[in-house]
Amino acid sequence: MDLDYLLFLQGIRQDWGGEGFFSLVSALPKSALTALIPAILFWCINKHAGIFLLFNAEVGRVINELIKGTLCVYRPWFKDALLVPAADTSEYSFPSGHTQFATAIYGGFAFFYRKILPWLIIPCALIVLAVAFSRNFLGVHTPQDVLFAIIYSVGLFFAAEKIFAWMGKDDERKLKFFLGGLAAVAIIFLWLYFKPYPEDVLNGKVIVDSAAARANSFDALGFGLSFFLGWFLEQKFINFKTKVSPKDKLWRIIIGVGILGVIAVAVYPLLKIFLSVEAYKFFKAFLPFFSILFLIPLVFTKVEAKFHR
Repeated sequence: MDLDYLLFLQGIRQDWGGEGFFSLVSALPKSALTALIPAILFWCINKHAGIFLLFNAEVGRVINELIKGTLCVYRPWFKDALLVPAADTSEYSFPSGHTQFATAIYGGFAFFYRKILPWLIIPCALIVLAVAFSRNFLGVHTPQDVLFAIIYSVGLFFAAEKIFAWMGKDDERKLKFFLGGLAAVAIIFLWLYFKPYPEDVLNGKVIVDSAAARANSFDALGFGLSFFLGWFLEQKFINFKTKVSPKDKLWRIIIGVGILGVIAVAVYPLLKIFLSVEAYKFFKAFLPFFSILFLIPLVFTKVEAKFHR
């Protein structure tokens, strides 16, 4: 039934178009806009909201890689030769990473503010559903892939709420959370890196190369470490406040966007040239979110201290 659904959408795509539009929708989770929502919340508006979104996005991504690398579910077109995806990929299919990230940011935003801004639930839910549908429309994920990504991401919202309520302002509990998070990320990385991967062959070619699958463990490591290290170091050594003047908030955004822009435009290309695939995957996942959580706050607090003497 799921493959029949994808073939139905494929027929619409081929006969009526829509690939360009839904490719843009599908790209939303990896866009600068999506990354800046938790960043601006964290820097300028509500640190707790920003941390909540970043936790769900980054830890959710680690969970996503864990499930993908453990279950090793192939993309739908390997199950039916009639399926022709709009974009090819060498990664496993279940669950959908794009849907997970969209749910974490947009769904997490609505979840965090559900009591004071309940109207946010509808537009945010529509964005999540649009991204999920786009992955089906483009033929790169099954309905199960996107549905499960939404379900476990929402479940993580409730878990995150309880975790942060449990920590409160207790430094000892925060340290336990930090060390426990590092240990969990390390265990997941070691499992994904050293576990055996299937070597199924189709038309004389391995469906998913084990080296490529193993490289995704560095993606999980980068996302996990960026959150726990960035969050802990900011708490320990900066602990900035968001109650600052509008001018300072504007400068925080300018500094933050500038640093993230340099990373994307200048640092990534250099890393891709000089580093291995595994190392590049790690730093591509690690650098932007570690910068959002720690490096950028470190810079703007230094700037503010200098100009507010």
